Amino acid sequence: MASVADYALPLASICRTVPVISEGICDRCHGCPNPGWSTCWSCSQVEGQLSAPCPVVVPISLYEVGYQLHHQLRNYKAAPSDMSRDFLVKTAAILGYFLQLHSGCIAAAAGGPWDVITSVPSSTAREGEHPLPRAIKLLPDIRDQYEALLKRGEVNITHTVASDHGFNALRRLDDERVLLVDDTFTSGARAQSAASALKWVSRKGAMGAWVVAVVRARARPAGSVDPV
Repeated sequence: MASVADYALPLASICRTVPVISEGICDRCHGCPNPGWSTCWSCSQVEGQLSAPCPVVVPISLYEVGYQLHHQLRNYKAAPSDMSRDFLVKTAAILGYFLQLHSGCIAAAAGGPWDVITSVPSSTAREGEHPLPRAIKLLPDIRDQYEALLKRGEVNITHTVASDHGFNALRRLDDERVLLVDDTFTSGARAQSAASALKWVSRKGAMGAWVVAVVRARARPAGSVDPV
């Protein structure tokens, strides 16, 4: 039986290196802030609208519109077909292999391992289950950790418009740490709104919610970590 690595390793060439946080690299999304700033304008704009944004954002890869990874992420959400199933499996493999390699580093950065994995709900009405939870449930190592914790809220989230009320939590969190997964992270408005909504229902009020995301490339500076 093929392993997650068997599916993921042939996809390494479509993933782009993620710059390490350093001078000239955004300390949230790993993009490029304006000179003299540690956080880019988009992340600052988004986080300024939220009461509890997530400080730990872990990109799997950078992508550029029109290139292979962008094509992969668009098509795994297409209408069900043999081709979309193939894209779904490949998306699951990228996430699963990344977590096999880096779960310890994510836990160390966030202050401990997660108890629950959830995903950011779709920003538009969609019939049936979103493909991202379906992809997560294909991974035997983490499928039992997955739980839908969020639903769309009363405030519409757009590119740089975030809100604590963009998503509503489906239950209270009792000291549980959450790995929050999204498939794309451009301004971070959706993912950070979801993270803030989760922290509001944490019994401690300061729960670690972490984002693993694919971040759109704005530049590719020197000094980077290896891709998936």
